[in-house]
Amino acid sequence: MHSTFSDGVLSPTELVEKAAGLGVEVMAVTDHDTFEGIDSLRGTETPIPVITGVELSLNDMKGLHLLGYGRSAALPLRQKVAELAQKRVVRAKAMVQRLADMGMPLDWAEMTRGYCGTVGRAHIGRALVAGGYARSMQDAIDRFIGEGKPAYVAGERLSMAEALPLMRENGFVPVLAHPLQLDKDEITLRTLLLHWKSQGLMGVEVYHPSSLSRWERLERMARDMGFMVTGGSDFHKEGDSHGMPGCICPAWTRAGDDLRRLMDAMEKNN
Repeated sequence: MHSTFSDGVLSPTELVEKAAGLGVEVMAVTDHDTFEGIDSLRGTETPIPVITGVELSLNDMKGLHLLGYGRSAALPLRQKVAELAQKRVVRAKAMVQRLADMGMPLDWAEMTRGYCGTVGRAHIGRALVAGGYARSMQDAIDRFIGEGKPAYVAGERLSMAEALPLMRENGFVPVLAHPLQLDKDEITLRTLLLHWKSQGLMGVEVYHPSSLSRWERLERMARDMGFMVTGGSDFHKEGDSHGMPGCICPAWTRAGDDLRRLMDAMEKNN
């Protein structure tokens, strides 16, 4: 799940309370390119256990994201994530400048009000909608800030080959996020998974709102290949294309066993 430290709309504390109120029993904060959200919860009492996580966007192909779960991130991983967060800000400012040049000025301070960590296209898209320049977030992406559109600026990202050992060597369990969003056929996806497994990939996020009726085939593939199975709502805000906290739980019948396997792996990697 994502907080105001990346592209979510709830603070980490509000996010945990929201999840707990919906019946979630354990969760992870996986903000984009920052640990600041989960760090803000340290030393505070939370109604449910919260796992330390992060989500990195990778440059190998469109839509490729890598989740990491751990007890705590070692300094080299934290330094690299902080560097990526700063690059996100530089990229976002360049996109805002392009939009201004196109006659759509956005107020940076207003756009980032209430956000404490990384800044991304979600913030820009919301500002475009609020300013009346786009009808919806999807409209903003389709016309202005999506890949190949006039205000788009490519981000500086790690490759899978760089991110996997970085996570493994710094106490984190790397998991492929929402694999069906890669839009690959089953043979291609299996080939990619085999390659990434050889580089250190440990898990696959089978249970995700984008998987819907295809959970069974994806789960069979992941388990047959020896991957850990994870799941998540990918919650950002109510009413968007992501899920509500806990939405994947009814279908995830082996969640307890899968959680224990993940926690064991986190302990061994620590």
